[in-house]
Amino acid sequence: MQTYRDRSAIPRKRQPTSPPRGARLRSWLPATMLLMSGFGPALSSTPLPFAEALRLAEQRSPQIMAADHAIASARERAVSGAQLPDPVLRAGVDNLPVAGADRFSLGRDFMTMRRIGVMQEFTGTEKRRLRRERGDRIVDRERAVRNAALAVLRREVASAWLDRAYAQQASSLLDTLRAELLLETQTLEASVRSGRASASDVRAAQVALVQAEDQLAASRQQERVAVRMLERWLGEDAVRPVGDLPDTDTLAVGNPEAMTALAHHAEVAVAREDEAVAASEARLAERARIPDWTIEVAYQQRGSGFGDMMSFGVSVPLPMFAAERQNRDILASHAALARAQASREDLERLHRAELRAFVEEWQGYGERLATLDSRLLPYARDRVTLALAAYRSGSGSLQQTLEARRSEVEARLQVLGLRRERARVWARLNFLGIAPEPSLTARPEASR
Repeated sequence: MQTYRDRSAIPRKRQPTSPPRGARLRSWLPATMLLMSGFGPALSSTPLPFAEALRLAEQRSPQIMAADHAIASARERAVSGAQLPDPVLRAGVDNLPVAGADRFSLGRDFMTMRRIGVMQEFTGTEKRRLRRERGDRIVDRERAVRNAALAVLRREVASAWLDRAYAQQASSLLDTLRAELLLETQTLEASVRSGRASASDVRAAQVALVQAEDQLAASRQQERVAVRMLERWLGEDAVRPVGDLPDTDTLAVGNPEAMTALAHHAEVAVAREDEAVAASEARLAERARIPDWTIEVAYQQRGSGFGDMMSFGVSVPLPMFAAERQNRDILASHAALARAQASREDLERLHRAELRAFVEEWQGYGERLATLDSRLLPYARDRVTLALAAYRSGSGSLQQTLEARRSEVEARLQVLGLRRERARVWARLNFLGIAPEPSLTARPEASR
C-alpha cells in the first residue's frame, strides 16, 4: 500500500463548484418532467364506466350543442312570427306646384301640404295563432332532430366502448395463454437438453406460442382502434380502461315486441314532426285566403294662411286571381303534407322491419350463448383436464395437451365474440333516441 509522508502530497478530493443558476434549472427539468409524467398513468388508470362514457360524449358533442342552438333559434322565431308587423312611418309632400308663380313653394298654395303619418297592418288573430302553432311545431321538430342525433351518438359511443371492452377481455385471455405457453416452451427446452423431452414437442409448443402471440397482437390492435374511435367523443378520457359491462340481457323498453310500435324511435319522431309542420303549413295556407287590413293615419300641414288637415284610410287586398295564387298555394301545401305522410309511413315500415330483425338477432344470440355456456365451455375445460392427466401419466402427448388448451381458448374467444355481437345489437335496440334511460347497471358475470 502506498503511503504519503508529506500531507501536502496527499491527493485532496476536489470540491464541487456551484453550477450556474440556469444549469441548475436545466438539471432539475428532466427530474421534474419525470415526476409529472408519473401522474399520467395514475389519471389514465381511472376506470371509465359505460354510463360515464355516454354522459361525457353528450356533454362534449358539438353536434348536440348545435342542436341546442337550433332549438333556441326556433323558439325565438316562433314568438316573433306570431306578432303584428311593425308600423310604417310615412312622410311626404302633397300637391307641390311645379309651374307658375308658386312653383316649388310649400306655403303659398292652399293645396300644398306636408304630410306625416303612420300605417299599421293588422293580421288576423286566427292567422297569428296558426303562425305560432307552426313555430311551435318547428321547435318540436328541432327537439326531435336533437334526440335523433343523440341516439346516433349514444349508439356509436356504446359500440366503440363495447368493442374495446370485449377486445380487452380477449387480450387478457390471450395474454394468460401466451404466458402459459411461454413457460411451457422454456420448460420443454430445458427438458430437451436433459433428454426428458423431444425436439418435436418443443417445436409444437413454439408454434402454439407464435399463434397465441399473433392473436394477442390482433386483439390489442382492436383495442387501439376502439380507443381512436372513442377519442372523437371523449378526448383524453378515451385512454382510460373500461369498467364493468352493462347488463345486455335487458332492454330499456322491457318487452322486445313493444319496440315495433316505434313509440320511442327518434328518426320516426322526426318524420312525425315533419308531418305536423306540413299540416300547420296547410292550415296557414288555407287561412291566407282571407286578406289582412291596413289602417293609415296622417297629419297634413299647409301654409300659414290655411288650416291643417288630417287623413285616415283603410287598405284591403283584393284576391281577384285566387285560382292562380291562393288556391295554388293551398294545393302545394296539401301536396307537401301528403309527401310528409308518405315519407313517415315508409320510414315506419323500414324501422319496424329493422327492429324485428334486430330483436330476432338479439334473442338468437342469447339462445346460442346459453348453449355455449352450458355445453361448449364445460366440454372444453374437461378436455383440458383429461389431456393434462393423460400427459402426466405418459399415455398422452404434449401436442394433444396444447391442442386441448388452444381449443379451450378458442371456445372462450367464440363466446366473447358472440357476447360482443349481442352487445352491439343491444346498443342499437336500447338507444333509439327518446326511450326511457336504459339500464346501465353493470353485470359482473359478463366480464368474466
